[in-house]
Amino acid sequence: MKRWLRPITPIVAALIAVTACGGSAPNAGVSDRPSAAAEDKELVFYSGGDTNVQDLHVKQIIPAFEKATGIKVTFTFLEHGTGAQGIYDRIKAQSDAGKTQWDIDLWESDTGYYTRPDNLFLQVAEKDIPNLAKVPKPTLDFVQNKAVPYRGSSVVLAYNSEKVPSPPQTYDDLLAWIKANPGKFAYNEPSTGGSGDAFVISMIYKYSDYQKYVTQPFSAANEKDWDAAFAALKALAPSLYSKGVYPKGNAGTLDLLNRGEIWMGSVWSDQSTQALAAGQLPKTVKITQINPAFNGGAAYIGITKNATHKQAAMKYLNFLLDPAQQSFIVTGAMSGYPGIDWQYMPSDARSRFSGADKEYRLWPGGTYGQDMQRLWHEKVAQ
Repeated sequence: MKRWLRPITPIVAALIAVTACGGSAPNAGVSDRPSAAAEDKELVFYSGGDTNVQDLHVKQIIPAFEKATGIKVTFTFLEHGTGAQGIYDRIKAQSDAGKTQWDIDLWESDTGYYTRPDNLFLQVAEKDIPNLAKVPKPTLDFVQNKAVPYRGSSVVLAYNSEKVPSPPQTYDDLLAWIKANPGKFAYNEPSTGGSGDAFVISMIYKYSDYQKYVTQPFSAANEKDWDAAFAALKALAPSLYSKGVYPKGNAGTLDLLNRGEIWMGSVWSDQSTQALAAGQLPKTVKITQINPAFNGGAAYIGITKNATHKQAAMKYLNFLLDPAQQSFIVTGAMSGYPGIDWQYMPSDARSRFSGADKEYRLWPGGTYGQDMQRLWHEKVAQ
């Protein structure tokens, strides 16, 4: 799944051990699983990523949660997700040793850790986390309900509204527009950024059944469908920026938009929104989403299967999925999508991504992602 996660704000990761400390009180609205243990008064949470992820939890969500519930959160964070495998190994070692209480309750990390066959994460349900009812089902299905998606981003279409008053609505419309406006569209080299990946992935989904990738395990046979997609991308190249020059990185496409060298490109939702807010793109640049959408990805937090403080962990995730807390993700410095469906978000949050507030498609990454990038270089770039 990694290739559709925007590199500039990694969705993830995690860290080294630490112990927790006190607090008290329940949070109304979360049904506790039967337990002989006393009411949870503390919570141990590990996370990682860019500093905006740290700020979201430390400066906004955790203080509000502690005030609302009396539960003390011990939060451990390592920037850029350093040490994720070590944390996973730590959790697994406790499982292998037969311990019934593990010292990490919540872990925010790369999606693939939650669904490994070691089965170290709790399968969550609405009876424990009521606000899961607001979460789009596909994002939960993607991890077999073993983690909670609480924020996300997707690739969108950015366009200069002065030059393009009516942007394309579908991928086929976009392809037709590119051919009718040679040199005015760009997508970055896929191996250098997920927004370029997404343009290529949309072509793959045009020639191959989307459901085969999101509901079934990896199958090399599916890649036979890709020949037609790569042939179409090769044929499209002369109509692209400089007759087939691919910018390096997600920022490369934004730079071409800023300089007016292209009128349209595939970009990340959060990165482009941040650039607009900072004045790094002309105000005439707008974002929209095609239908079906470009792919995107969520950041997840999982509850370890034998978490010492399961009840507190469920309460934290339920609190995090409340629309009021989700608004911090959308309107703050993170400029992310909410983990819950857009229909539950207040109007000021929805207006920030007006035109792009649609459910994104998913891409499994992994071997598919590696093969896609390699084959693109072999069959399209040359």
